[in-house]
Amino acid sequence: MALALNQQNHGFKPPSGRSRHCRLSSLDQYFQLNKNSDTPSSRISLKSPQFPKSLSTPCLLNCLKKSKSCGTIPNVKSNPNLNTWLKLPKKVSACVKPIGSNKTVGINEMVAEVAVTITLGPDPIRGKGDFSNLFYLINRENKKFAIIKPTDSQAAAREAAAYLLDHEGFASVPPTTVIKISHPVLDKTSAVTASVQRFVPNISDSSEMGPSMFVTEKVHRIGILDIRLYNIDRHTGNMLVKRRPNTTNPMKSFDLVPIDHELCLPEKLDVPYFEWLHWPCALINFSTFKVNYIDSLDPFKDAEMLRSELPEITEASIRIMVLCTIFLKKSVSAGLCLADIGKMMTPVNDTPSALEVLCRRAAGMVFTEKFNDQAFTILDWEDCELEMDNRDAAKLSKCVSFPNRGYESVSRKMVTFKMLSEKEWMRFLEKFEELLPLAFEARNSVSLEKNPLARSCKF
Repeated sequence: MALALNQQNHGFKPPSGRSRHCRLSSLDQYFQLNKNSDTPSSRISLKSPQFPKSLSTPCLLNCLKKSKSCGTIPNVKSNPNLNTWLKLPKKVSACVKPIGSNKTVGINEMVAEVAVTITLGPDPIRGKGDFSNLFYLINRENKKFAIIKPTDSQAAAREAAAYLLDHEGFASVPPTTVIKISHPVLDKTSAVTASVQRFVPNISDSSEMGPSMFVTEKVHRIGILDIRLYNIDRHTGNMLVKRRPNTTNPMKSFDLVPIDHELCLPEKLDVPYFEWLHWPCALINFSTFKVNYIDSLDPFKDAEMLRSELPEITEASIRIMVLCTIFLKKSVSAGLCLADIGKMMTPVNDTPSALEVLCRRAAGMVFTEKFNDQAFTILDWEDCELEMDNRDAAKLSKCVSFPNRGYESVSRKMVTFKMLSEKEWMRFLEKFEELLPLAFEARNSVSLEKNPLARSCKF
């Protein structure tokens, strides 16, 4: 892909036949999208005179000065298009350096657009109110095209991970990556780490509409993503609403777009929050297409991708993703619907969730085999019995279905997998999968008794 800036003259006289030009080279050569390099040449910078001019494009940056070939500087004040799009080079160097993955569709193009706008203008626009931590980028048509969110490297990496794990755009996560960016509007002294995401035009967030207005298909897709990422912050404000084109059903005329994933992939089984958990459509069965998509997921392949593309994501967070993807796949195979799966992952008050109980039991089985009391590093629990009084699997499954009946006195702490060796981790997953069938059977019986709609969750 090649980049040609401002192919129209915009008030400038075209250069004479004697003007010097350069051959237009590839974007990768001049933008040098090399996330592993820290040298100045690895930064995307369009400062004159280093940015080459193409055979089809006037020498824009040189035209800002008087020259025989370009004539005099046009009156910028009288031309609003020039005033908003073309600016004199900034005194403080503005540049963009990609440090996240650029191998997915849409990332290179978005980063190139960001680099052009950061260098030539207009300046980023700070959001207002609750969005004051965001900066919007405007293109030459005066439309928002990207959002920059300065943050720490791990939070930015989680934002990018959500996009990478949303295979084939299943849940419609907008293109997102991690960049190092310097601009006086963002920080006057140094470059900052930020996530950059393609702006999604929308009419509102989901808080302004009832769940009956949303397509079940889209709610399910977002729910599947949230389960895989163990999202602890899926609320109405981070599901954008878009009008569906060519819809024939006015009551189902809106799509949802998930954003803001910096609180996904935690290092511990924190308290998740799923806004969709009690929506009626969460009780409806998964379609065959979604079942096939879930069946195709490979958590270990995804784990390798995250390690390769986003090294800022910790191993503890990656293991949470692996665990939750396995849990999702086995849950769907057992016939559970979205609401059932979400409820098994959500603690009630201060009692552990069914997923946490299963993890405790699996850990106990692994380390009982090793006769190593010092190996219970999987848990940050305090004042509780890790072996759960040696309950058998049948009793465990009942407690899993009714966590409030057997664990009122258990103080809920958080489960983490960061201290496990690779051998212990794989053995833990084996035991975890062994415990799932009885837990699912108990959950299914409870769902059928309490929720008539849950019968539709059977395939």
